[in-house]
Amino acid sequence: MPTNNDTSTQLLAYRNAKGKVLTLISLLFPFGVVAFFILFCLHNENYALSESVEIGNIQLIALIIHGLYFLILPFGFELMIDKLPFPGSPESYRFGKIPKKPDNLYWMMTNLSGELFFLGAVMLLLMASQDSVPRWVLILPIAQCAYNMKNDLLWVALGKIVSPVRKPMSFMMLDWLIIGTFFTIYIVHFFTS
Repeated sequence: MPTNNDTSTQLLAYRNAKGKVLTLISLLFPFGVVAFFILFCLHNENYALSESVEIGNIQLIALIIHGLYFLILPFGFELMIDKLPFPGSPESYRFGKIPKKPDNLYWMMTNLSGELFFLGAVMLLLMASQDSVPRWVLILPIAQCAYNMKNDLLWVALGKIVSPVRKPMSFMMLDWLIIGTFFTIYIVHFFTS
């Protein structure tokens, strides 16, 4: 049974200094994407952050599907986290088990996960309910997708290396495809509207 000093089951950032650096580098992707879009707008008067931009039909469909996808996730994280990615999924696809003695940090993380998916769903569905939004609002789903793509890269492609149990979450390849499609739609819409 692993101990608290056993680095084989620790999160990457808590294994050693190299793990902290790799985690920091992974965080630079979503932060860099957001910085790029903001700086791009600040240096291109045709892309003013306050300018009103119409929601296109393809973006509307993406926002609705993305929002509905996120709307169900708070229930998953707060009511059946041990059944994720979905109730009835084979044990080999499950993301993990609830620790025998969950502490307040584990409890807090399940609540915060639910909260952030709820917030994401509200944001996406409210955007979908509008004919147009200020350009800066278009950066919000792009930011979510950038962070999600960072996570999917770690969970799927690098899972054998960075996962606390050295096992990729292959099922999240589907998430990568879905969110990657939304990411592409949002970026194309940003630059073509």
